[in-house]
Amino acid sequence: MIVTDLSNSYNPVPKNKTKRNKTKRKKYTDIPKEVKKIVWERDGHKCIFCHRFVSVEYSCCHLIPRSAGGLGIPENIFTACEDDHREQDNGLHSKEYTLKAENYLKDIYGAKWDKSKLIYKKWR
Repeated sequence: MIVTDLSNSYNPVPKNKTKRNKTKRKKYTDIPKEVKKIVWERDGHKCIFCHRFVSVEYSCCHLIPRSAGGLGIPENIFTACEDDHREQDNGLHSKEYTLKAENYLKDIYGAKWDKSKLIYKKWR
């Protein structure tokens, strides 16, 4: 039997609504080139963990991950070499690296730095 009428099929969220929401969230969690440059300059062109010099492309590490709604703003972004970024994201010592990055950002921004303000507003 071939079904040709799919108008009664269950679809809890219309496709266009899902796509629009993802696009808007992506806009806020992406890291613009200007932000990468600001972060790279702020971090002295070095990985914040091992202090190796790296190019501006390495200023792309979110403290609050994009998957959790982490914003692409300097207060949530830091510079890390490929090895340390991988370790911070998924390594055996991920919690320690994340804590070091959090303390690093707290030291830079002081009392005005608020971790809860680093998350896309629809995710709070």
